[in-house]
Amino acid sequence: MELPSFDELRELSERDPEAFEILRADLIDNCIRHSSERNQRRLRGLQFVIEARRRIARSPMAALLDLQAMMYDSLLGLQHALLFQQPTCTPVATKSERVLPFRPPRTRLD
Repeated sequence: MELPSFDELRELSERDPEAFEILRADLIDNCIRHSSERNQRRLRGLQFVIEARRRIARSPMAALLDLQAMMYDSLLGLQHALLFQQPTCTPVATKSERVLPFRPPRTRLD
């Protein structure tokens, strides 16, 4: 399914808001169906949360700001996870390992 242009979407939303919502839901569903199977459940859950927040918002602008805050919180969580990640495993030295000393190479001045 091809995404209509911004102007086409704006015109549709003004002329026929119900048709716009149907198209929006179809485009979202199509995107989720074409994602990997392991991501589909998570995407459907996220879309459920988005739709619920849109429904309870006082206005479209309030919904926008709420969803923007939700995305920002998610971004901060990802940033924190990347900056403060713990190593998954610590290498364990065995007694059979031997450390070899390396000396700096000799120069002509030595």
